[in-house]
Amino acid sequence: MRYYSTQRPITPGSYPKSPFNDVLQVVNFETRTYCEEIKCRAYGYIEYKYPLHPKDVESYELSVIPSKIKDIVFIGLDDFGCRTYKDQEGRIWKYAEPGEMPEERHDRLHTSLSNALGGEPGGTMDLDMDYRIKEAFTIE
Repeated sequence: MRYYSTQRPITPGSYPKSPFNDVLQVVNFETRTYCEEIKCRAYGYIEYKYPLHPKDVESYELSVIPSKIKDIVFIGLDDFGCRTYKDQEGRIWKYAEPGEMPEERHDRLHTSLSNALGGEPGGTMDLDMDYRIKEAFTIE
């Protein structure tokens, strides 16, 4: 399984090590490079024999290649000014913090407690899932 390092070059101590999960390959790019697979720039990637635990991926600030893409549409701002979206299944997603340009930064989305526009941010979107903001849903 391949994990991209978007925050720093891959050096000793910058990635998880386990006697139960072999590192197959470490690749550092000459410069920070845009990677189409993750839709952002990275310093390199590391490949493991088995998938990492999501907590390790988050702790070491690694990025996985999304295997699922969720289409979402903007439905408004919550009471705290956080941009809020709805997917085709009716689930509400939101950015955890208000601010400028969360779409451009492609921040992680969170569920909305009680699945409501004004609900507090809940758990984050799964690491193997990405999102695409649409103007409206289309039936395919």
